Amino acid sequence: MSSLDFTLRHAARSDTGLVRKNNQDSGYAGPDFLLVADGMGGHAGGDVASAITVARLSDLDAPGHGGDALDVLRQAILDANERITTCVAEQPELAGMGTTVTALLRTGDRLALAHIGDSRAYLLRDGELSLVTRDHTFVQMLVDEGRITPEEAESHPQRSVVMRVLGDVGSAPELDLSFRDTRLGDRWMLCSDGLTGFASIEDIQEALADIADPGACCDRLVDLALAGGGADNVTVVIGDVVAPEDAAGAGAAARGPGESVGSVRTNPQYALLGRTDTPTELIPTGPLDTVDESADTQQLDVVDAERTTPDEDGSRDEQGSGDEHGNRGRGAPDSRGARTGDTQEIPTDSAGTAAATAGPGAAHRDSAETRAQPGDDLDGWGAEERPRRRLLPLLITILVLASVAIAGVVGWNWVRGQYYVGAESGTVAIYRGVAQTLGPLELSSLDETTDIPVDELSAFSQSRLEATIPAGDRAAADQVVETLRDEAAANAATEMQGGVTDAPVSPDPASPDPASPAPAPAEEPNAAGGP
Repeated sequence: MSSLDFTLRHAARSDTGLVRKNNQDSGYAGPDFLLVADGMGGHAGGDVASAITVARLSDLDAPGHGGDALDVLRQAILDANERITTCVAEQPELAGMGTTVTALLRTGDRLALAHIGDSRAYLLRDGELSLVTRDHTFVQMLVDEGRITPEEAESHPQRSVVMRVLGDVGSAPELDLSFRDTRLGDRWMLCSDGLTGFASIEDIQEALADIADPGACCDRLVDLALAGGGADNVTVVIGDVVAPEDAAGAGAAARGPGESVGSVRTNPQYALLGRTDTPTELIPTGPLDTVDESADTQQLDVVDAERTTPDEDGSRDEQGSGDEHGNRGRGAPDSRGARTGDTQEIPTDSAGTAAATAGPGAAHRDSAETRAQPGDDLDGWGAEERPRRRLLPLLITILVLASVAIAGVVGWNWVRGQYYVGAESGTVAIYRGVAQTLGPLELSSLDETTDIPVDELSAFSQSRLEATIPAGDRAAADQVVETLRDEAAANAATEMQGGVTDAPVSPDPASPDPASPAPAPAEEPNAAGGP
């Protein structure tokens, strides 16, 4: 195909979900460009990071990118990264914010793909769905190393730890860049982990294969995520590879301006942050607008927002009312609620094995939600502990101490369930615990003394008592005591008869009874056979 033989029939949807207060995802879909950015970190920092990124990269939605499309895409992503770090320098309360990026740019008869983080790109071709990107997560690294299976990764407690993201993470972004061949009839889907974390891949494939209209398919996929719990923001972008004359369709945009969804649309003021080419009077420095959740969803295309001129009093126009392409049907999210996706580091040793310690270079997404209060402004963001990346070592320490404490309790309960028989002040006694010491701690205590004198036992039994006789429980200990009592009584009876024995009470059944007289030897006949 020549570079003009196809276009992308596109649609995009984003939803806050059923748990989170605000939407930190942003997305974009156009005839030449598809993008998903899943923001994280700080007290609304994820909103800002994803909006800045989509606002910068959406400028790429235009034909004419040649063989250097990957370089163009890479440079645009680096520019977005610089805007995020500039924004953090201007507003230190946003330190640690970042975002994933998964983007497809049309160039000639191919698509240029850029990816960082755990958002995903899927290709549906001839009815078969394939995952094109590789998650930059801790559990994916464990899968690659063969330490866990893909099935185990789905429920791993650290599955949300992201190893690479764009933004204020203390290192340059490491992007996966590649060209992808295209065919008429291909369907590309980009999504945040709010979809793949709550909808099965079988249901996703069925929707992509059965629903021809991109918009209706996006709606179905978002509904699947909500039905699965909807505990995260969810963003879905679909682009069908079609001939230009087939681009138009019900619910899908024909060739023309693209559409943005999520934070970049509900918070267009964020698109101006971190830019050096924006007039100072247009940069928001005071309190940012808040959106009441009970109000209708408010949306405004970021392109229009950037071109908005100030009113006579210097203020910017109010956001336009939205439609179904932004945060669907949930009411307008609070534009400055928080997603507690703390920036965390997973350092690697010389073998490339990650260690679970916090710092720059990785991000962790919590399901907990930090609520912003109406009237907060940008200066109040990040009022919680900063930098929050210090939280992970503390949590790890607490977990280790809790594990030790639990193990100690379990071990102590086991010890207290054990018994043994020993000697105490010359008599047989029952002890609870084990005959051990742990430093200054005695692991046993005297439970009961008996009236059985130790010196009335055989030397063998006395040596056993000195070494202690273990018993699994109290009933077993009582049985040992009764056996020793019988032995002591038998030995005492022997002494009263004038005999002393050091042998065990129970004689060998094959031995003659010592109390019985030996039988007289039989008389031998004489040699002659006579009397």
